[in-house]
Amino acid sequence: MVNIKKLATKPKVFQRLTGLTPQKYNWLVSQVEPKFLERDKKQKTRPQRKLTVEQALFGLLLYYRTYTNHVFMGLVLGIDDSNVGRYFGKVEPLLAGVFKIPERKVDMNEEEILELIFDATEQPSQKRPGSGYSGKKKQQTIKNQIAVTPQGKLKSVSKTVAGNMHDKKLYDTTEVYTLEKVKRKADLAYLGTTCQIPYKKPKKRTLTARQKAYNQKFNSERIIVEHAIAHLKKFQILAQRFRNPIKKHSLIFKNIAGLRNLQVA
Repeated sequence: MVNIKKLATKPKVFQRLTGLTPQKYNWLVSQVEPKFLERDKKQKTRPQRKLTVEQALFGLLLYYRTYTNHVFMGLVLGIDDSNVGRYFGKVEPLLAGVFKIPERKVDMNEEEILELIFDATEQPSQKRPGSGYSGKKKQQTIKNQIAVTPQGKLKSVSKTVAGNMHDKKLYDTTEVYTLEKVKRKADLAYLGTTCQIPYKKPKKRTLTARQKAYNQKFNSERIIVEHAIAHLKKFQILAQRFRNPIKKHSLIFKNIAGLRNLQVA
C-alpha cells in the first residue's frame, strides 16, 4: 500500500496523482469520512474494512487520474482486485454528496459575475446502450454539457447522453435555469438557443471588421470553458475510451467537476 503521508511531503507529485494538493485532499477526507462511517453504522452486517477512508479515497482519485485496471489498483492499495470496485462504489456517491454539482438549477452568489458559459464535450466509449455514433468524432461517444462562470467554476453538469445528440438539443433538453439577469454565452453550435453566440460567417461573404472584433472579444471570454474541459480531461477516466457502465458516467463526471472546483477555489 502506498504511504499517503510520505507522498504528501511531495506536494507536486501528490497533485499529479490525485488532482488535489495534500491540504485540499485532507479537507476532502474530513468531509467524506463521517458520511462513510455513518453509512457503516446503518448496515446490519459490517464486514471488516481493510482500507481506511483516506486510503479508499486516495485510490479512487488515483483511478480517476490514471484510469488503469483494477488489478493494478489492487496492487497499489494492497487488496484483492475483486474488492477494488466495492470500495470505489462506497466512496463515489459520498463524494458527490460533498460537491453537489447540479444538473439544472444553478445558484449564483454575490461574488460571481452573473454570466454562464456553456459548452458540450464528447468522450469515446464502447458500443453500449446510452452511447451513439458521432459523425464529428467518427466513433461511438457519450456527451455532457457544462456551464462555467467567467472565473472558471463549474456550476452545472448535464446527464450523460449519447454522442450523436446535437449540442442545441442537449441544451434544450437540460433546461438549465438560474436568475433571469444571468447572461449566457456559447459557441455557434448553440445557434437557436437563448445563448449569446459569435457572428456566423455568411455564405460567400466575409464578416465586417466590427463583427470580427466582436468575435475576437467574445471568444477570448468564452475560452474559459475550453480551459475547464481541458482540465477535466487531465483525469484519464474522462479522456480515454470509457469502459465502465455508461450509467455511472454522470456521477463520475460530476465528481471530477467537483474536484476541479475544489482545486481552483
